[in-house]
This record gives sequence, structure tokens and C-alpha cells, in this order.
Amino acid sequence: MLGTVTVSSKNGYQNTPNEIERRFVFIGSTGVVSLLNTLTHIDARTDITAIFDGDKNDSPAESAGKKTAVAPTNPIDISFRDILIAAQLNGKSNWSASVIGLGANDKWEDALDNANALLSYEAVVLVNPITTKAELEAVSTKISSMESKQARYMFAITRTAPITAQSWAEYETALAAIVTGVNASRVMCVPVLFTNDLGVLAGRLCDRSVTIADSPMRVKTGPLLGLGQISLDKDGQPLPPELLAALDAKRFSVPQTYPGEHGWYWADGNTLDIETGDFKVIEHLRIVLKACRNVYKIALPTIADRSLNSSPTSIARNKALYMKPLLQMAAPVTINNVSFPGEIAPPNDSAVEINWVTDKKTEIYISLRPIGSQKDINIGVGIDLSKLEQGDR
Repeated sequence: MLGTVTVSSKNGYQNTPNEIERRFVFIGSTGVVSLLNTLTHIDARTDITAIFDGDKNDSPAESAGKKTAVAPTNPIDISFRDILIAAQLNGKSNWSASVIGLGANDKWEDALDNANALLSYEAVVLVNPITTKAELEAVSTKISSMESKQARYMFAITRTAPITAQSWAEYETALAAIVTGVNASRVMCVPVLFTNDLGVLAGRLCDRSVTIADSPMRVKTGPLLGLGQISLDKDGQPLPPELLAALDAKRFSVPQTYPGEHGWYWADGNTLDIETGDFKVIEHLRIVLKACRNVYKIALPTIADRSLNSSPTSIARNKALYMKPLLQMAAPVTINNVSFPGEIAPPNDSAVEINWVTDKKTEIYISLRPIGSQKDINIGVGIDLSKLEQGDR
């Protein structure tokens, strides 16, 4: 026998997957040719107004090569532009997103497929208004299909059409018809009450001064920036404050104010999950989707790997392997000199359970514990007369 030495490199797949949280793709109809069926990347420094400005030649001097920017006159482009600007403002520093414009015969579903072929996204923001229950359910179906067929763990933010020749009561009835009976835990729906509400929420969810486990309701995040003009009904009446509570109860995601406090804030980031669902608010959904993305990357290299077996040593090693992303999510962070708890509570030993169904099939159950935040605070203030009653001064 001859002596031999064999050296080979071994990939342990130990690195953390790339972060896609806070990366949204905006899809909507537009007349801007440069955006049509093209994945355009924008960030906090992008001049979004310039993207939507056209070029116009009005004089011989201009026709010789000098061009002037012309603001869009198409209401669809104006709306798209204002939504993106609002998202940029509320996303603040280090915000980034992608944009795909749709032509008259283009489908947003195809655009989303094309976007995901190039990059991964946490959410898709659909700029075209949803007007029927069937359209909303189609969004839910597509997001579910992306998860099952492409392992894309995403959510969608949609918007309704603005109020037109309606009273506020009629508008509320029309909106209720769109969401009643819808079961879509991966979908949010924003009523258009200020023209650019969709962009305001999308940007606020990308604000890096907080974590994905924080509610858009969080007041310390600051007031909403660049909120558009308040809507008026057919009689010229502004949005009644009580309508906000009614729409919130119907699972829409709406802005709100606080009596005696200046500025607009956001209410709960509602999803269209059912009443008993675990994902009724977006902060719970986001942490679960993040965990899904991370553990999927861990599971792939273990396919047909015999080191994943029912021996005590293997169970301990693999539980630790799947516990790693939970421990990372549970680690506290400091953002802008403010200490934040982790995205989830520290996992206990039962957070990862491995069951051996057959010699070829394994089931792994992972549970996350969100850290709650107080959204309903009641304070009672009284006086203490006990010393006065005892004659103390």
C-alpha cells in the first residue's frame, strides 16, 4: 500500500444569512418609461421627483439640447411619486427600496416574480388601489404561493381607492365590503385618507431607529413625516376622528392623533388575520417571517446529511444549530444610544423541538416569544389626605 495524503476544504455553512428586512419593492402603474418593467433601486439620497419629471422642449434653444424638467400631470404618476417620497421621508437614513412600473397590460404578479428573481424582499408595496374583495384575496393567494413555491417569506401592503363622490359613512361602508370575510395574515390594507398614507406606513416600517419587532404605533419613533392633505367627502367635510377607530376595528391600518399632542402618529399595524390569529399585528408577523427565512437556510445543508439523526449527540448539536438564529434575534441592541430589548424574548430549551417521524422524515418545531409593548395605558391620579387627617403639616 502506498501512503497518501488527501486535503479537502469543508463548508460548515456557519455564516448568518444576508439581511433582507426593511427592503421593500414598490409596484404600480406609471407613465414614466424609464420605470416600466425595470427594477429601479432608490435610497435615502435619491431625487424621486427627478425620476418622475418629464423632459420638454419649448424653444429653439431647448430643441438644440437644453431641456427643462416638467412635473407629472398624470394623477397616477403624481400619486406614485408622492407615495415614494413619503416612504423615503419616514424611512429616514439608510432607507432603500426598489421600484417597478407597470404598463397598461402588465400584471403586478409578474413584476413581483421578476423582482424576486434578482433580489429578496421583506415586503411588496402595491401602489394601485384595491377596489374589490377578490383583488385583496388575490394578493393573499400570491403571497402564499411565493412562500410555498419559492420560499419567499414576505408580506404585502396594499391601499384602497381614495374617497370620491361619497359621504364618509358611504366610504366606510364601501371599505368594509372589501375586507369583510377576508383571511389574509400576510396582507395589510391602508385606506387613503391623506393621499400618501401607503408610503408613510411603508417608510415607518423601514425606520432603522427601531427594530422590526417594534410597532409603527411607537410614539418615540416620532410623528409621521410628510403626511399628505387630509381628504374631504362630497360635502367638503374633513375626515371625522371617529372614523379612524371604526376603520381600525375593521382591520385597516390607519394614522391617529393624541388629544393635546401635536402631530399625527400611526395606530396598530393591522394585518387581515382572523380574530383568533397570531399575526394580527405586523410586528408579530415580521419576527416570524424573519425566523422562517433564517431557519430555511439552516435546513437546506442538512438534507440527506446523516449527522442529523436521533442520537443524543446529534439532537443536541442540531437543536443548538436551530437555536442560533433565535439567540441572535433575542440579543439586545443599542440604536441611537437607546437600549432596545431583542426582537424576541430569549428562547428557552423547549423553543426548538425535533421529532423523528420516520427514518427519512424529521419534523422540527420552533417557537418565538415576542416581547409585548403597552398600547393601552390607564392612569388614575388622586390625592393623599392621610397626613392632613392626622394633623400633620
